[in-house]
Amino acid sequence: MSEPKNGQNQQQPPRQTKAEVVAKREQVRMLAMQIGYRAAARECGLSEDRVRQWAHRYGWSLPHKLARSEAALSPSVTQPIEAMQRIMSSMGDRTKLAMARTSQRAFEYCDNVTDAELHELPRAVALEKHGRNAALAHNWSQANANVAVQVNVPMLTEEERAQMQEIDRKLDAIAAKLRGLDGD
Repeated sequence: MSEPKNGQNQQQPPRQTKAEVVAKREQVRMLAMQIGYRAAARECGLSEDRVRQWAHRYGWSLPHKLARSEAALSPSVTQPIEAMQRIMSSMGDRTKLAMARTSQRAFEYCDNVTDAELHELPRAVALEKHGRNAALAHNWSQANANVAVQVNVPMLTEEERAQMQEIDRKLDAIAAKLRGLDGD
């Protein structure tokens, strides 16, 4: 017995439910907002016309011009969510690199300023934030921190220490009098 050659016995892919179609279309929309409808269509294995028609029919507001992304140059992915994850990962890597470069420039600049300029409040706050950025960019954790912070606290002179002790004695006397008033 020969098999029919008209494709009747070929297995058809299972039909998607309406919810699955809507979910995939929404994923394509989110991807298209990031990389443009052409690249999104290419990534998802859809025709550009289909994605363009969806954009028109459902009123997607897509950016007019988008920079070329690594996604457009990579092999095709069939699931929009996988493409979005790959793009976000790539963006995260580029962001970490920019954070590392910016932090490096900030600390190199501060190597050449005077201590008085370095201790100005806005500059100190900015350096602290750059330190946090550098920690994120370089994956520094508390367990293996490679950065040491030195805090210089001026020591009191004998005269200043005597003044502080005198103030402490006066405060103790006032506190004792107040306790005596409360007991009466």
